[in-house]
Amino acid sequence: MRGGAVVAGGHPTQRRGRFAVADRPTSWRKSRQCESHACVEVAVGAGRVAVRSSAAPEGPVVEFTAAAWRNFCTGLKAGDLTC
Repeated sequence: MRGGAVVAGGHPTQRRGRFAVADRPTSWRKSRQCESHACVEVAVGAGRVAVRSSAAPEGPVVEFTAAAWRNFCTGLKAGDLTC
């Protein structure tokens, strides 16, 4: 992948452009419950997860290791994270 990498330990890195696995574009998904154009989209591939804004698909992409993303989702579901 060109333009960025996930930092060891699950810390995200930020970059611009498209998320690709082996130089092939990856499918982006967003929740079916998203009723606006201001939701997050997620793409999974090669042991990492990329997140971007659906309102600005060509904007920044934040990448996490798969393990860090799982921990984040587990925390959300358990109610351990607050804004």
